[in-house]
Amino acid sequence: MTPSARIKVEETPARRLLTPTGGYLSAFSHTLNPYAGCAFGDRGCGVYCYVAESPIGRFAERPWGRWLRVKTNAAEALRRELERRPRLEDVRIFMSSATDPYQPAESRYRITRSILEVFREFPVGLLLLQTRSPLVERDLDLLAGLPFAWLSMTVETDDDEVRRALTPTCPSTERRFAAMRRARSHGIAVQAAISPVLPHDRERFAALIGGAADRVVVDTFTGDGASGRRTAARPLPARFTDLGYGDWRDERSARALYEELRSRMGAGRVGWSVEGFNELARPVVAGV
Repeated sequence: MTPSARIKVEETPARRLLTPTGGYLSAFSHTLNPYAGCAFGDRGCGVYCYVAESPIGRFAERPWGRWLRVKTNAAEALRRELERRPRLEDVRIFMSSATDPYQPAESRYRITRSILEVFREFPVGLLLLQTRSPLVERDLDLLAGLPFAWLSMTVETDDDEVRRALTPTCPSTERRFAAMRRARSHGIAVQAAISPVLPHDRERFAALIGGAADRVVVDTFTGDGASGRRTAARPLPARFTDLGYGDWRDERSARALYEELRSRMGAGRVGWSVEGFNELARPVVAGV
């Protein structure tokens, strides 16, 4: 059975696209999720995905990664919301917090692309596009025309054997790095999200990141929004033990990678966990 055949897809309209933030992403004004559910959760990053242990994941009829709701009217709903906003410069959007905007279904539905076309009409203060998929390369033409947009690419390791062992259905590490480099060649600001840090070669990983990203955020499994409790409920701890990767709660390798990146890229371009994600969205105050 192919991964797509395992996933129940529903097409449904959405009343709204923008959700006010709080907690983990408090520096952003809103999150935006073009889909509900995420196909990468099926034999992919669902092994540790914190969203699977949130209400949307826990109370669904099917396991996380086995269902997807497509917000078919996303562009129209977003346009209506932005038309009502008096100050677009105050709108700082994290897209997406509970799905991947470039999961496989996007190839067919093109919901994310239609949303980016709306942002051409409504320049907001910040749009951070968070994905792990090289499919984003399809839309670099649109992103290059949005000076307020950042591409944030999740890349947890430099070792594709580790990637295959833990997240076999997710895109290869090399394809993700290639997408980051290509985005930068189009003049798009790029953030690497090492979230969470998986086993890696510290010097090689840092060199690859430094050559592909303008800034980087380093995070661990305890940055799951619940101090690791959500991760503990996933298959990840047992998988880590079975693969001989050690204690999943041990942050020493992540801290060492963080320091290596700071020495290579400069402290101002490297963030840590929650604060690292929020730094990009904090308004710059003159004279501070």
